[in-house]
Amino acid sequence: MSNEVGKNKTLKMVVAGTVAVVVIGLSGAGVYAMSVKNQVAKWDNKIYQGVKVNDVDLSGKTKEEAVKLLEDSFSNTIKQKKLIVKALDQNFELDYSNLNPQFNVQEMAQKAIEEGKNLSLFQKNNIIKNGTNKNLPLEFKYDDSKIKAFEQQIESKINQDPVNAKISISGGNISITDDQTGRKVNTEQLDKLIKTNINGKIEQQTVVQAPIEEVKPKYPKSELAKIDGKISTFSTSFATSNPGRSANVTLASNFINAKVLMPGDTFSYNEAVGERTTARGFKDAAIFVGDKVEQGVGGGICQVSTTLYRAAMRAGIRSTERSNHSMPTSYSDVGLDATVYWGSLDYKFKNTYNFPIYIESYTSNKNVYVNFYGNIAGMGGKTYELFADTLAKYDPTISKVEDSSIMEGQTQWDKHPVTGYKVQSYLVTYQNGKEIARENIATDNYQKVNGVMRVGTKKATPPPVTQTQTTQDPAATQATATPTVATTGTNQ
Repeated sequence: MSNEVGKNKTLKMVVAGTVAVVVIGLSGAGVYAMSVKNQVAKWDNKIYQGVKVNDVDLSGKTKEEAVKLLEDSFSNTIKQKKLIVKALDQNFELDYSNLNPQFNVQEMAQKAIEEGKNLSLFQKNNIIKNGTNKNLPLEFKYDDSKIKAFEQQIESKINQDPVNAKISISGGNISITDDQTGRKVNTEQLDKLIKTNINGKIEQQTVVQAPIEEVKPKYPKSELAKIDGKISTFSTSFATSNPGRSANVTLASNFINAKVLMPGDTFSYNEAVGERTTARGFKDAAIFVGDKVEQGVGGGICQVSTTLYRAAMRAGIRSTERSNHSMPTSYSDVGLDATVYWGSLDYKFKNTYNFPIYIESYTSNKNVYVNFYGNIAGMGGKTYELFADTLAKYDPTISKVEDSSIMEGQTQWDKHPVTGYKVQSYLVTYQNGKEIARENIATDNYQKVNGVMRVGTKKATPPPVTQTQTTQDPAATQATATPTVATTGTNQ
């Protein structure tokens, strides 16, 4: 029995010891947990070990300290950076300070302070002791509104317009000046290069090469040199024109003189002559308005467009836009004219040759001359002539209206009669003087205008009767007056 008592004592002692150990262990764990908690709490407002932003170590920093460090490292430093554009032998610097550069420092400092704060107590403690490997990226942005001005600065220094060769012809003698190639910055490519290379990398200096292109002159000497002689000519007379109309013909002729058309170019008469205004020197003269002749600014310039049309057709250059007058003109056969009106009717033609065309136009002795110069060999021995056949003729009627305000026997036109026509024009091609082709060009209609004549019905008033008496003859003598006779006239 004594042995059993001894065993129970021993068991109790073991249990008591075990309980003591457990109690001590639990007490120690609680102390450790409290210690860890206290240690982690010290980092509540600090960034954990190993947390970086753009490779800048922010370990142990408060948010305010992190913001200041990032501002000093990036926001302030980036303003000292420059982007260099090389263009030919010049360097152009774009200061980042002009771009209002910005990093999202506040946002990333907040993210840094929050990094790991959502973990368990012991995970946090582990990061505090051993650190982490977290590198947060900063975002960089800037105001690109200043870039355009920078690009324009480069363009102003680098761009150089090409110099066209110039051709002049005097008395058939041809002279041509030299041309010069220009250069131009490719603004679209430069803009992409600049914006692609603007970045927030503090240590990196960026250098870009400006894309520069050659600009060829539109009128190179090598092309103008193909013009070696006269390929057509035409002239019309304005001998009966009054001073205003004569001035308009001369002015319009001057506007189209010395025009050069490269292959594929289109000539516009309205574009060359411009708007007909008194401010530009045009005078009032007769123009067609419907079926009437009225005064209008620029009257007479259609004679120049008609002369140009005839010269162009003689050079084998077809029209892309052309209209005939509403009524026949005094300076051109029907079907062979070209009328224009600012804003609605134009005369245009395209240079379909593989060599340039030079237009010479001038007036002399009340004649307007238009000459076309080009490449003689390029004409292939061909010449051209424009003709027109009358398909129909429309005779006008004349109606007479009695008018008591006009003396009997006199007449006056209200509207002059004009004969109408329908004509077909065609271009004949000659090869070394022999006809080889005939081409229909246009069918034109010219309206007839019925005449209206006023016939006078007003009778002449006889003069008063005068009686004479003498002492020698008591019989009174009556003198009879002879009425005046009206003559027939017209108001033209």
